[in-house]
Amino acid sequence: MNAADLLLRGEPGAVAIIDAQGALTYAALRQRVVRAASLWAGMGVRPGERCIVGLPDGADWVAAFLGLIWMGGVPVAISPRTDIAPIRELTDDAGAIALLLEDETAAAVADARALGLGAWRRLMEARAEAAPLHEARADEPAFWLSAAGTTGRPKGIVHAHRAAARADVFAREVLGATPRDRFYSTSKLFFAYPLANALFAGLRLGASVVLNAEWPNPERVAQLVAQHRPSLFFSVPTLYRRLVEAKASYAGVRRAVSAGEACPADVAAAWRALTGVPLVNGYGTTETLSLVLYRTAEMVGARPTPLTRLKVDEEAGGRDGAVRLWFEHPAVSLGYSREVTHDSARFGENGFSPGDLFRPAGPAAADGWSFAGRTDQLLKVYGRWVDIIALEQTLTSRLRASVREACIVSCGEEGEDTLSLHLFVVPGEEGGPAARAAAAAAVAELPAYQRPARTHVIAELPRTETGKLRRGALKALGA
Repeated sequence: MNAADLLLRGEPGAVAIIDAQGALTYAALRQRVVRAASLWAGMGVRPGERCIVGLPDGADWVAAFLGLIWMGGVPVAISPRTDIAPIRELTDDAGAIALLLEDETAAAVADARALGLGAWRRLMEARAEAAPLHEARADEPAFWLSAAGTTGRPKGIVHAHRAAARADVFAREVLGATPRDRFYSTSKLFFAYPLANALFAGLRLGASVVLNAEWPNPERVAQLVAQHRPSLFFSVPTLYRRLVEAKASYAGVRRAVSAGEACPADVAAAWRALTGVPLVNGYGTTETLSLVLYRTAEMVGARPTPLTRLKVDEEAGGRDGAVRLWFEHPAVSLGYSREVTHDSARFGENGFSPGDLFRPAGPAAADGWSFAGRTDQLLKVYGRWVDIIALEQTLTSRLRASVREACIVSCGEEGEDTLSLHLFVVPGEEGGPAARAAAAAAVAELPAYQRPARTHVIAELPRTETGKLRRGALKALGA
C-alpha cells in the first residue's frame, strides 16, 4: 500500500487538478509526482524521514506532498503563512531534513535545509528519472499535519497510509459524488478538512479538484466558482456568512459542506435562501482527518459518517447532560509527534476522543447528536450551567440586524464567584454605537445567570488561518 499511489488511479486522460497554471490530467499528475519523488530522493531524503512542506495550494503542492509519500518520505504540511519561529520549532520537533517553502520564507528561515519554490521548479524541470514506489504498511506514517492549538507549542499529528484508502466514502455515499464532479474548498490544503474531503476524496474518486493559491475572500471565491463551476463546495461558517453578505452567484454548485467549527443556523438558512443549496454540516478534527459526524437539513441531529464507529465515553462525566464521544474511523491519526499533556483530547483503544462535548439531539438513538462546545465552553455560573455555544446562537439571532458576528468567552477562574462571561460583537452597517445598544437590549432579556458582564465592540473576531475562532485571544482582551 502507498497513499500517493491510491490517490493517482483516476482515468489517465481525466482532469485531476485545476489551478492557475491550467489543468493536469491524472497521467500528467502521476508523472509529476514521480519526478518529485525522484527529486526528494536526490536531495538525500530516505524512507521514514520527514520534510516540511509550506507552499501555496496548487499542482506544486500536490506533487511535492504526494512525491514524498510515493518514495517513502513523510511530508509535514504547514501553512505558507507560518511565522519563522514556529517553522523552526516544527522543524526541530519533526527532525526534518529538508524544507520546501516559498522563496522569501526559505530565505528568512536561513537554514541550509530550506529550498525555495523557484529553485524547486527549476530542479523539477531538469529531473527525468523515476523513483520506485515505496511499499508501505497500512499503519506506517505517511504524512504529518501541524496543529498549534490554543495552548502549548506546535505539535505534529501523524497520519498513516491507510488514511487515503477509503477517502472517497463520505463524498460518494453522503454527497452522491462521482468521477464527473469537481471539488473546490475555500480552505487550504494544510488544513485536514480540505485535505481529506476535497483533495483526497476527489482524487480517490477519480474526479477533478480545483485549487487556488490565493487566500479566499467572497469576490475571489465567486470568480473561481463562475470560472470553474465546481459541483461540490466546501467552506467554513465564517466565510459562508461573508459569501451570503456578498450575494454572489454560485451556479453549478449542487452540494455544499460546512465544517471547521459549529455553523450557526441563521448562516445555513441564509446560504440556502441565496443559493437553493442546503448545507451539510460536518464535524471532524485534525486527528480524525475525515469528517466523523454530519447533519443535513432533514436530520434532527448529527449522525456518524459512513465508516465511523461512535462510542460514549463512560469514564468522562458529562456536564448538564453533555458527554464526550470516542470516534473510530480508518483515517484516525496514529497519534501526536510528542507527548501532549495540556490538551484534554486523547487516543485510545476506541479511536480518538476530542475535547468536545455532545448531547443527544432527541429521545431516539437515530436522532443523533448536537455539538455542545468544548469542555471549557459549558460552564457553571451562579450555580447554573451555561452552554456558551447555544447562548451565542441565541444572541446572534436576536442581533442579526445590528451585528455581523457575536462571541462569548469566559474570563476568570471557573466558579460562581470568580467566573464572568464577556460578549464580543462585530458591528453591522449601522456601526458600533448601534451594535452596543442592540447588544445591551438583547443581554437584558436573558436570565440573570446568562448575562455577560461586559460587552466589547471590535472590528473583527480573531481567527486562525483555518478559520477557527481564537477564543484565547478574546479572553486576553477581556481580562
